[in-house]
Amino acid sequence: MFPTNTKNLWINYLTGTIDNKHTADMIIGTDGHTCKGLYTLRSSNTTFFFDGVESEKQLKLAEINKESKLTGFLYGKYDGEVFDGIWTDGRRKLSLPLKLTFVNAFQKLVPTIKVENLWNRIYSGLVSEQPVKLQLTRDQNTFTGILTDRTNIRQKMSVEAKGNQVELIKLDFNDSVLSDKLIMLDTSNLEKISIIYPDSNGYDVVNTLKSEESLDYTICEYADYHSRLVCSMPLTNNRRFNKWINTAFKNWLDESLIKLRAVGSEDVGTNDRWILSAQGWVDIYLFDSDIISGNIYMQSSWYNQTEKIPFIYDLKYGKLLELKDIFDNKFDSKEYFRNLIPEMIKSITWSDNAKSWVLNQSFNHICLKDEGICFSTSFNTIYGEKEIIIPYSTVEQNLKSRYFFVK
Repeated sequence: MFPTNTKNLWINYLTGTIDNKHTADMIIGTDGHTCKGLYTLRSSNTTFFFDGVESEKQLKLAEINKESKLTGFLYGKYDGEVFDGIWTDGRRKLSLPLKLTFVNAFQKLVPTIKVENLWNRIYSGLVSEQPVKLQLTRDQNTFTGILTDRTNIRQKMSVEAKGNQVELIKLDFNDSVLSDKLIMLDTSNLEKISIIYPDSNGYDVVNTLKSEESLDYTICEYADYHSRLVCSMPLTNNRRFNKWINTAFKNWLDESLIKLRAVGSEDVGTNDRWILSAQGWVDIYLFDSDIISGNIYMQSSWYNQTEKIPFIYDLKYGKLLELKDIFDNKFDSKEYFRNLIPEMIKSITWSDNAKSWVLNQSFNHICLKDEGICFSTSFNTIYGEKEIIIPYSTVEQNLKSRYFFVK
């Protein structure tokens, strides 16, 4: 790529992601003025070349395919250790973040990647000699805690995540055993948290809560010249649930990959980067020691509709539940909600642009949330989803006592 007499030439290996999802391995060479190299999308072994300029540690690169035709651009800052920037297609209609860092050698393909800073843990133990259960959820920007103490009243609140390896979290739940106490979390070990507070002499007292349930997220991805697929799935410490959720996605994943891989280079133009796409994900709305509930979504660019599958899964007994299963046998939940939901749909003031669509929806996707039982519509690319939530308190006299939402 470079003449043999090039001076001050540095060649490095970089590994990272495009769009925070697609793993890429890059060989990059620069003499401080000219920059050349190649990168390979690890999931498909598809390679692109690039050529461009470096000025004050800023790169402007043209992406070229194996037929030497322009397919995209890469821009960003490169300091010899990290290339942090954006990738765009040849028409500059699609822009995605890219970040790659220096490595000594490339690694083998890993089928799934664990998503950082996105997890849920349920901790339990004694604080000030009182039993405590604390559910702690981390997303990209916040920690959210749900506390259940000996009063059996659940309190929920969120605070900003600082992004440190060791986080000190202040969750001031009203009149609770955690009031005026700090939560210390080592993000490299989520199996336990420490509750820190001063005793009467001013010395720190540390109580430890241990994780009893875990929920993480993994990404399965594929990307080549013309297509890409991303599937994000929950991973718990319950093997039966993990097997069930993987099975729920298997047919869609298999069919999507066959469709994407069947497109040959003769079927696409030079500017047709990532014209086909498929995405699957799961929204978890309720996670407790006994139960997990949410919606599975699967969509692709060759179908107009998004498939939506609600689920209520009993973690203790390892099986799917129907709505009737959380109620006493004497209660006819199907008939009760068949009469209630249409009346609630009519009583809600919907926006003018969505009203006609909403009134023709069945609200037959049922799952559980912290706030109550959720009845929602199908997923629509224009209107999204609409939902109606029935608080547990409305039907608590008919709920089975084993679930947390029964006071």
